[in-house]
Amino acid sequence: MSTRTCGDCSLCCKLLRVVELDKPEGVWCRHRAPATGCTVYADRPPACRFFQCFWLMDEDFPDDLRPDRCHVFVAANDDPDSAVIHVDPAHPDAIRRKPAADLVPALLKVYKRVFVVCGDEKAMMVR
Repeated sequence: MSTRTCGDCSLCCKLLRVVELDKPEGVWCRHRAPATGCTVYADRPPACRFFQCFWLMDEDFPDDLRPDRCHVFVAANDDPDSAVIHVDPAHPDAIRRKPAADLVPALLKVYKRVFVVCGDEKAMMVR
């Protein structure tokens, strides 16, 4: 179990859709406050409460892959043999720069499929 915390990172609060909050993907959550985090943290919906990106879950994920530093995050997918890389549309080239550029080949060693999502653009890589 990882001892990491989100700290100042809140990229998931921008990139992910949260049905319970009627929040679309790609826009900042109305409950996110810069530098202080979630203003409804104690009462946040299950989609937020149980979400963890790979950086947060796995202390072996390098610190330079913290989402707010590299502008991408990796998340589990409904299919256990795939993972999703979410790329901040404000930084679409982040997936092509190190350290994020190494994610697709590394993830394809573990997962059969890796999806990359950047705004409306989506791609699937297959091992």
